[in-house]
Amino acid sequence: MFVNAISSRSPLLLAAMALASWSSTVQAQNLADEPSRPLWEAGIAVLGLHAPDYPAAATHHWRGAVAPVFIYRGKRLRVDGDGIRGRLIDTGRLELDLSGAAAFNSRQSPARQGMPERDYTFELGPQLIYRVPLAEGQQISGHLKVRAVISTDFRDLHGRGHVVEPEVRYQKRGWPDAASVMQLSAQATWASEKLQDYFYQVDPEYSTPTRPAYDARAGHFASALRAGLSRRINPTTLVNISTGVQFHGGAANAASPLFQRRTTGSVFVAVVWTPLRGGETEP
Repeated sequence: MFVNAISSRSPLLLAAMALASWSSTVQAQNLADEPSRPLWEAGIAVLGLHAPDYPAAATHHWRGAVAPVFIYRGKRLRVDGDGIRGRLIDTGRLELDLSGAAAFNSRQSPARQGMPERDYTFELGPQLIYRVPLAEGQQISGHLKVRAVISTDFRDLHGRGHVVEPEVRYQKRGWPDAASVMQLSAQATWASEKLQDYFYQVDPEYSTPTRPAYDARAGHFASALRAGLSRRINPTTLVNISTGVQFHGGAANAASPLFQRRTTGSVFVAVVWTPLRGGETEP
């Protein structure tokens, strides 16, 4: 679920691209989120992404964008690497909140030629987090996300079912130097039939001799391993690079003609500049 190209035809489309890239941008910022950071920061990010056109696609493209960035570190409301979060329960280690995410659209994929394009998708739902602080700036955390999914071309909204995502993260501050943070994560995703339909179903009117009709079903969507390194160059500038491997083997719809690769990879690069800032984080 990534955008293929940047268009200047519509300010609304540019705004949509910025919003779709926001989740990854803020995660880059949050990776080096020291406790002494201000209550809020705002600025821009220059992004580069190399990723599949859609989950399990055979084709990859580089994409680029310039996106606005806003981070807020309130006691009950946070805008950070896990999305827009309203904390419902926070006991230190255990946290229950509402989280959201956004993903790019998919355009010009050869496998989907003649089929409807895939729009921007947005997710919202509860997230349960359990954090285990370790020595020397290390932390392990478990995340369980249940999110409703909608798609939009910014003319209409469509419900696309839901996802369930358990994730485990490991983070170490001060590696390989004091200004850097390293993060590793493992995640699995299960999706409802409506979301599986959105990516892998082929209705009879879109079938061809090489793309037979296919009825998608609910179940395992993908698993992923990710590694990221973030380094603060100065108080207002952060550089992040991350890479991921997505594993689609064993997915519920591996038999779909739109399912082309059991393993895909992605690389994400961001330079985040936040010259606007203010306030003190709430105790």
